[in-house]
Amino acid sequence: MHGATVLLVDDHPLFRDGFAGMAAVLRPEWRLGFASSASEALASIEAQVPDLVVIDIVLPGSDGFALAEGISARRPDLPCALISGREDLAARARARICGARGFIAKAAAPEEIVAALDRVLDGDSAFDGAPPASPFPVALSQRQGEVLSLLAEGHSNKEIRHRLDIAERTVRAHLTDLFHILGAHSRMQAVVRARELGLIP
Repeated sequence: MHGATVLLVDDHPLFRDGFAGMAAVLRPEWRLGFASSASEALASIEAQVPDLVVIDIVLPGSDGFALAEGISARRPDLPCALISGREDLAARARARICGARGFIAKAAAPEEIVAALDRVLDGDSAFDGAPPASPFPVALSQRQGEVLSLLAEGHSNKEIRHRLDIAERTVRAHLTDLFHILGAHSRMQAVVRARELGLIP
């Protein structure tokens, strides 16, 4: 998109400077804005709506997933792309669920980053890898699958801990990841969503 206005939400000055330098060379027609937190980003969007919001996952006060979800709810026509040093499957799956139009690795080459952002600006999505088979792409580790199965059977955290011989805080961590991946806010909702996706019988 010629002359697009792009808002970068990232609290690391070095990355903001690097992003600005990259855009100056590869997309000089872009107009850049910067915010260092979710609240600052929302205030900036209220003042002037950009064409694209690029959001780091790790932000002070509120993470990038929550910000993308909030923007999607308030302004569904405003595309967001998440950018992060995290490249794990859970982060990628959660990026899709929270309403982002793309997930970009900070380690990607500058040409790849701007090409992905171009796709989002053009109305497409920019998730690397093969397209998912379902609208809620889920890639669970073996342990997450075991926790999910026991959850579906109605076991408590303490019972799951004993059955899998892991610490209870580890059980809680797995459940938190599962809730994020499945877009669920409760144990029951996680089980229902997992059954819809065919992850459990």
